[in-house]
Amino acid sequence: MTLGELKEKLRTIGKDTEDPFLETRVILSHLGFSPTFQIAEKDREVEKSVEEKAISLMEKRAGHWPMAYLTGEKEFWGLNFHVTPDVLIPRPDTETLVETAINLWKDNALKGDILDLCTGSGAIATALSVELDKDIHFSDLSPKALSVAEENYTRLTGRKAYKKEGDLLSPWKGKKFALIVSNPPYLTEKWCQEVSEEVKKEPKMALLGYGPEGLDIIERILDEATENLEKGGYLALECDWRQCNGIRERLVKKGYLGVNIVKDLRGLDRVVYGRYDG
Repeated sequence: MTLGELKEKLRTIGKDTEDPFLETRVILSHLGFSPTFQIAEKDREVEKSVEEKAISLMEKRAGHWPMAYLTGEKEFWGLNFHVTPDVLIPRPDTETLVETAINLWKDNALKGDILDLCTGSGAIATALSVELDKDIHFSDLSPKALSVAEENYTRLTGRKAYKKEGDLLSPWKGKKFALIVSNPPYLTEKWCQEVSEEVKKEPKMALLGYGPEGLDIIERILDEATENLEKGGYLALECDWRQCNGIRERLVKKGYLGVNIVKDLRGLDRVVYGRYDG
């Protein structure tokens, strides 16, 4: 089969995807055929093993598998992260949390350590380490996710991974941080059922926040963080726009000061933060 024939076959298999032409180009690029090569060498014969691999990938893509899981990579904050089905795929919305954390650190001249809680792929910890030229602590309940995070962090920063496995802040008893950031699970059961078929392929434990408002895990973070924040330390959380006001109210009730909400690039409420003065 020629490269041109393979392209046509892949487009046919992926005809119900959002953009069969783009999906085909990405898959072939992942297999070593640059976009320019795909055009210039359409009559080139393709090895049977490569042909079978390409077809297998497109069949999975047509079955709603996220492209990031098929290629094993996803760009975030200008960095190329390794991802597997064990971690949530980094999203542009989460860059709002990274930007907020950077601003809090610099604007308030914070000192001390930073923790990325529920790190997943390690995208937030890695981006902060690169931008702030600083070691970042991170943790996750999933050992498989933590392994992915460590690989990304050490490869992209060249730094030692200060990581711990465990449930929320329990691994960090007695440790104080100047800044705790987290993109925790926050979807309700109903929202989990309403997400796209692609998102349903992502680990549910990284999505489901439990409780009628999806806030059970976030409420635990709010309770536990007070034991791990330095006086004047900040807590910044990503959440759904429908939850931001409720989280802001909870932070105020727990004694946090300067509580604020930050919008993402789409103009939706995305991040809530506050300062804990003890």
